[in-house]
Amino acid sequence: MASVDELYAAILKYVTEGPSAMKQNEAALQEMLKGQGMLLKLQQIALRRDIDPVVRQQAIVQAKNNTQLQWKSRAKTSEEDLVQLRQNVFLFIDETDEVVARNNQMMLAKAARVDFPNRWPDLLDTIMGHIQVNVQARLASPSPDEGVLLRSRRSLGLLNAVLKEFVSMRSPIGTQICTKASAKVYPFLAPLVEQLTALLNTSLTPATINQPSTVYDVEITRLSWKCWSKMMLWAWGRTKKLSPEEEQAFRDFFSASSATVQQMWNYRMGAVQVAGSSPDAITAQCLELLTKLVRGLGKSFRKMQTAATARFVVLPGSTDLVMWYWSKVAETAQANEDLITESPLVPYPVPLVIQGMAIFKDSLSQWSPRKKEDSMDADRHVETLSQSMVTDAVSLLITRYIPLKPSDLERWEGDPEEFLNAEDKENDQWEFDIRPCAERVLMALAIQYPDYVTPLLQQLFQSIITSPPTDLNGILQREAIYCALGRCAGRMKGTINLDEWLPILEAEARNTNPEYRLLKRRIAWLLGKWHHDDSRPLAVHVKVWEVLLAVLTDRSAGSDSAVRQAAVIALRDCVENNDFDIESFHPFLERFLANLYPVISESETVESKRRVFKTMNSIVGAAGPRIVPLLQPIAEPLPALWTEADLEYLLKQEILIFVKDLVEASREQSVILHPLVVMLVQQGMSPGARAQLDIDSLSLWEAAIRNCPSLQPNQPGLLDLLPPLVETLGSDMDAQSNSNHLLESYYLIDCPLILQLCSQQLLSAYATAHQQALATSIKDLTESLELLIQLSGSAISWAEAMHSSGLFASLLRYALASKVGVDGVLRVFEGLLTTFIQQGSVSVLCDHFYLFSRMVLQDPDVFVQLVASAAPALSQTPEQVFNNLMDVWWRNIQFDSMAESRHRKMTAMSMANLTTTGQPQVMDRLATEISNIWLDVLGEIKEAEADDPENPPLHTYWNDGSEPPHYWMRGTENTLEEERRRTLWIKDPVQTIKLTKYIAEKLKITEARMGKMTFDQAFTEKVDPAVLKQVQEALAS
Repeated sequence: MASVDELYAAILKYVTEGPSAMKQNEAALQEMLKGQGMLLKLQQIALRRDIDPVVRQQAIVQAKNNTQLQWKSRAKTSEEDLVQLRQNVFLFIDETDEVVARNNQMMLAKAARVDFPNRWPDLLDTIMGHIQVNVQARLASPSPDEGVLLRSRRSLGLLNAVLKEFVSMRSPIGTQICTKASAKVYPFLAPLVEQLTALLNTSLTPATINQPSTVYDVEITRLSWKCWSKMMLWAWGRTKKLSPEEEQAFRDFFSASSATVQQMWNYRMGAVQVAGSSPDAITAQCLELLTKLVRGLGKSFRKMQTAATARFVVLPGSTDLVMWYWSKVAETAQANEDLITESPLVPYPVPLVIQGMAIFKDSLSQWSPRKKEDSMDADRHVETLSQSMVTDAVSLLITRYIPLKPSDLERWEGDPEEFLNAEDKENDQWEFDIRPCAERVLMALAIQYPDYVTPLLQQLFQSIITSPPTDLNGILQREAIYCALGRCAGRMKGTINLDEWLPILEAEARNTNPEYRLLKRRIAWLLGKWHHDDSRPLAVHVKVWEVLLAVLTDRSAGSDSAVRQAAVIALRDCVENNDFDIESFHPFLERFLANLYPVISESETVESKRRVFKTMNSIVGAAGPRIVPLLQPIAEPLPALWTEADLEYLLKQEILIFVKDLVEASREQSVILHPLVVMLVQQGMSPGARAQLDIDSLSLWEAAIRNCPSLQPNQPGLLDLLPPLVETLGSDMDAQSNSNHLLESYYLIDCPLILQLCSQQLLSAYATAHQQALATSIKDLTESLELLIQLSGSAISWAEAMHSSGLFASLLRYALASKVGVDGVLRVFEGLLTTFIQQGSVSVLCDHFYLFSRMVLQDPDVFVQLVASAAPALSQTPEQVFNNLMDVWWRNIQFDSMAESRHRKMTAMSMANLTTTGQPQVMDRLATEISNIWLDVLGEIKEAEADDPENPPLHTYWNDGSEPPHYWMRGTENTLEEERRRTLWIKDPVQTIKLTKYIAEKLKITEARMGKMTFDQAFTEKVDPAVLKQVQEALAS
């Protein structure tokens, strides 16, 4: 256990030695901190004010970081240490170092989460005691000591940190803690906030904003409001129905905060005017804190709205507050742009303006005329806005806030592409940027007051549409109106005739005036919004494609990359329209695709290039088979673009997705793309790129193989990917599921060819995978192998490799795991196999027997030979292995665990075929277990051979003759593999051969091979007469 001095030396070494030793010193420090009593020692070092501040800061940071784990561990922190730690927390209450004080607050908050209220019941009382003493000292003195102000600030900071931690606890325990905390602090905070706010109202004047005491007063007032707000907002969000006392508490809080936010706004405006454009440091700090106070109060209103808008708008004074906020928005609109910035030192900081817009916007849903008409509460007064108020608000937004500002034009001119990228993030930006926020307010007004807004927008449209703009101001105003029409597209479609408007838009889109690029971008955006809005579906007019093509191909001075990127976005929106008509678009298909590649080439950012590929994906998906004639020219530029992308993996992902979409659209005609597919998959799955591109590479590979009509050996194509796929199966456990599914697709195309090319390597890979895989992967492996056997055509193609690879022996080991210990055999495998069974389930074990059944159905003699050949690997005789296998197969749980009738019938058929081998272990069970199995299955399923040659040969009532199940199709819908899987399912002997007929035929073969006397001795004479009668009746039916 390290001493305080040793810990101090370790921290000093960590913070003072150079970067080369930092990692080693950090490891040594963290190792030391694992000892007992470290929290207290760290705190003691942080309390020493005679040492290097950096060491103190690092000590308290480490203490804070280790509090959550070490505070509640008695092995790390003793009860005696905890007592001292709790006392020492309050020794930082006059701390001048901000880093030390802030981390001490966070440390206390983490400790409070663990200890309050059971182990530290007086925590909040102690904090409030410190606040009370120091705040009262401040209130009592017009010229307070700086120490009093500092202690007031620190003690309120402690309370704020603790309450912040409490309200973040989203659990029943957290609710209990907050309830107790609220009961303690609310009676204390409400009068405290009132006193501090009154103090600030008297002390804050233009003459005092440059005094340090004023900075402290603003800060402690702000902290008191934060503490009160946290508790009130927690209760507001939790409480659905208020008691009279709670309702009064919220009214008091809302009334006080409403009055305070307006007072502080006015104080702040006066302070800004006095401070001028270059305030001194103390004045700037005071303004920053005042801005935070105003913004913090606004955040409280926003949170109350978000949690319960209906309750918020009926609070007394709510309407006045919202309209006050809107008045500030209107006031801001008259200010110069340099007075509206992100800085807290300007008259109109952007966050405060956005806050005002958002509060107004979120109240509109409760002020709608429809809301008033639908209100069933006679006592509830529902506010509505007058028509003049709505039209004035809309006019203000369109004329002052939505038009592009000089700063916007400057950003556009400096980097058009980056400007467009920022504009494309409009859904993320509206809470941070005034123009997008103003657009959202306009949309809310249009939704809630359509009878006022729609005619006004139509009037604005008519006022500008008759004559083209002649100067920049006219262009900017028209651009703003187009923006408004696009934002309200759902409302305006029934009012404005797009067919009459399109010629005007086309003329503007073809104008080569450099300033018209502002309009061109907006025209493209407008057409996209007009058609992408689903509220009133609208088919895309042919003229729309002409306009978008004109904007996309414009390389004149009246266009730039932002304009062309806007056309790219609009094109995707129009193509993804629910009423998209491929027939009207088809004449433009080739031209759009040809002109999208140049946009990729000219784009400098990956974001822009990806955007173009996303649009091309939408076009290909909409075009479907019509894309086939264009495959060659579309694919030709892709290798060069792939190479140019280099390490830009997000762009390479888009290329992979695009080629996949091309493959899926062209289906059997996608063979022309196979050389490209092979190159992309090989490079995408290479060691350097695999971590970023494996998912999309595998998706492309899967799409290509599922839509491949045939495999051609000795020709470049998808067979080139088979060797690495086989290698991956045996070497990459994480990719086994994907490897299995891809291999299945290869088998479904030409399984005999696959086995001819690589049976030994393939089954060796299966053997390796089977021995190492988890249960879920083993299930995939056995299902894949079952498909291989079913499609192989002959056991000759796989039998030798099945044995020599060790795969069959591995399958037997797994199947016989439950037999371990019966005769003292296979003990060498007991640990491994028991683990297999524990990891897996009975269903995985059943999958092994489904696979064995497929082998037996194909060639029972080969199966018997494989069992015999695998016996030495299991340290048993062939007879023992076969006997144990039959025990597990029939006497144990496996048959009862086969849920599907298809599997039960297949098992019954395989046993019938196995009898033809005359294997003694089989014949010994023929009169008992096997006969009982047959009777069980025959009693369960009902089948009838069809007389109509146009229908399937066998009507399987148990399967309802329906489509293959979802799991069998493996998501292959709309691919060539879908039909291959469906055909295989339909032609499966289990689906086409009547079970009674099959059993009868196999029994005849068995009798012919063994001779009647031997057969009778094994079956007829040993079977129970009642069972024999049932079997004969069933077979005769």
